[in-house]
Amino acid sequence: MSKIFGTDGIRSKVGVYPLTEDMIYNIGKAASVFVQKTNPHKRKSQRISIATDTRISADMFETQLIKGITACGVDVVKLGVMTTPCAAFIAKKLNHDMAIVVSASHNDIEDNGLKFFSSRGHKLTLKEEKDMEDIIMSLSDNSISQGQATQIDSKSDLSSETAGSVKEKGDAISLYVDLLKQVIDGSDIAGYKIAVDCAFGAISYIMPELAQGLGLDVRCINNTPNGENINKHCGSLYPDVVSEYVVSNGLDCGFALDGDGDRVILCDEKGQVLDGDFILAIISKYLFQQGSLNKNSVVSTHMSNIGLEIAVSQWGGRVIKTEVGDKYVMDKMSKAKLNLGGEQSGHIVLLDYSTTGDGLLAALFILRIMAQEKKPLSALSCSMYKFPQILLNIDIARKIPIDELTKTKKVIEKAEKKFGSKGRLYIRYSGTENKLRIMIEGQNNLEIKEVAEDIANTAREELDAKVRC
Repeated sequence: MSKIFGTDGIRSKVGVYPLTEDMIYNIGKAASVFVQKTNPHKRKSQRISIATDTRISADMFETQLIKGITACGVDVVKLGVMTTPCAAFIAKKLNHDMAIVVSASHNDIEDNGLKFFSSRGHKLTLKEEKDMEDIIMSLSDNSISQGQATQIDSKSDLSSETAGSVKEKGDAISLYVDLLKQVIDGSDIAGYKIAVDCAFGAISYIMPELAQGLGLDVRCINNTPNGENINKHCGSLYPDVVSEYVVSNGLDCGFALDGDGDRVILCDEKGQVLDGDFILAIISKYLFQQGSLNKNSVVSTHMSNIGLEIAVSQWGGRVIKTEVGDKYVMDKMSKAKLNLGGEQSGHIVLLDYSTTGDGLLAALFILRIMAQEKKPLSALSCSMYKFPQILLNIDIARKIPIDELTKTKKVIEKAEKKFGSKGRLYIRYSGTENKLRIMIEGQNNLEIKEVAEDIANTAREELDAKVRC
């Protein structure tokens, strides 16, 4: 069996391995056996909560997961449509043994996925993912056991006498509202007029309750999901949509979230788009001035703009780089005991409040800074200058190690010599999609565009040739 966990859980086209109905059922069983084995709360019975985004395929995923989980005697708590960070928080708050979120995050409607959170609200570690994969593999060999004893037949459910129960938790969002109130506590944000692009995703369902509970003046757009329009030309991948809305309506700022609400891109009152690097720059400076930035350090990924490093260094801080993926950011933060990290894409982790990337929480923290410093977002954003950067994504049929792409590697090495210390290249395969990502950073827009296109064209030709062979 090939590795089924990617950068962020398990993700693929709906109905394509590893997300066929049979596999999802087995994954549900594997999750049950995993929590029975680890038993984080040391109790006789275990419970797993399930949340979904708004994709039309979510019902099938939820149904198959429930069948697999309850077949092994583990209880299920249905959270309904809910953002990923909210589901992670609820799992920790209510002592669930695991949370599973059915979502492909910012991906198109053709995709779906499964995100797994431990009883502590953290994404599974690499070791825990490997343990889960081993269990799934064992299922196909009919060699997995329920708890420590009973054999499980991967083709049939256990008897109803041992089946787990299914319950709905309808008031869970109120607990999340209480968390967000802590973020803005003592800050007068009631006067701000805010646009929220809900990306036709999970935030569409909970934003009205959140706005009322937090006293926000919110204008929601793209908030009428129909099962097939999630992320469609809106949300965090299309921040110009909310930017234009903010300017047209004379608002103070805008939040562009993605389908499951774990990332956010902002825009200020002038319509300037502010990605995750800007958010990290603003928050890190504020926390430093408050004396509450652990070790005066911020964790980001290799995709972050060099402008973030320069901005943080100006007030005596440092940026620690890690691999792309918020679970790697979180791992580095935990090991180094740091409380702020994130990605340029808008995953922001404020560990003093949350255990995973939370777009809405990060946006509210920015509102708190605006209110306390009595500055518009455009003024706060001046803390960082963004160097010209280009990101190209190439659709590919197969991920061939870049070291095996001789021609492409030569073009990359030539570009690295050309830029020297005045530019930066980062070439990698996506962890969640069949794409090659090419990021070039430098001082001249035209120059980096030419270099990026040269690498892209060479890689496309070489990859196509190798796949045909």
